[in-house]
Amino acid sequence: MRSLRNNDPEPINDETIYAGKRVTLIKRLLRVKGSVVTREVVRFGEAAAALPILPDGKVILIKQFRAPINGWVLEIPAGVIEPGESPEETIKRELVEEIGYEAGSLRKLFSIHTTPGYSDEVLHIYVAEDLKYVGARPEKYEVIETVVFKDVDEALNAVLSEPVADAKTLLTLLALRTGITDP
Repeated sequence: MRSLRNNDPEPINDETIYAGKRVTLIKRLLRVKGSVVTREVVRFGEAAAALPILPDGKVILIKQFRAPINGWVLEIPAGVIEPGESPEETIKRELVEEIGYEAGSLRKLFSIHTTPGYSDEVLHIYVAEDLKYVGARPEKYEVIETVVFKDVDEALNAVLSEPVADAKTLLTLLALRTGITDP
């Protein structure tokens, strides 16, 4: 944990309001400039995601039904890091589950806070290459369609044409497209 500066908010207390399978809701009390304030914090933990790139340069996205928005999202494969798993193990597992490919190599692009205004989630994002098809094994609750695009530009245009773009996918495609990282 980082050290507090003189003007940093001071944590007073965390109270668990709800603990579910995926998230825990915390009521956090902080002292801010002499006043006590309450913040709601969603404890989520960490997840991993990857943009799969086939040997011919085509990229794979998935169209997945997401219950929180009651709709479909065009996105890169992703999943929650289970206890004892590394981010790399998680995304390798998710790639097989969601699109049916084993990754021969993973290259980490970056890690991000997805929504630091209310959640502690950290997402580790990779490029997955040297893919070998082994057959998809989706979880029974997942509703997923695999979508293959000719290149990053085509995938980026498809994501941008959605009514609301998926942040992890847009960020990953833009990073590759703008040369921030070289696929």
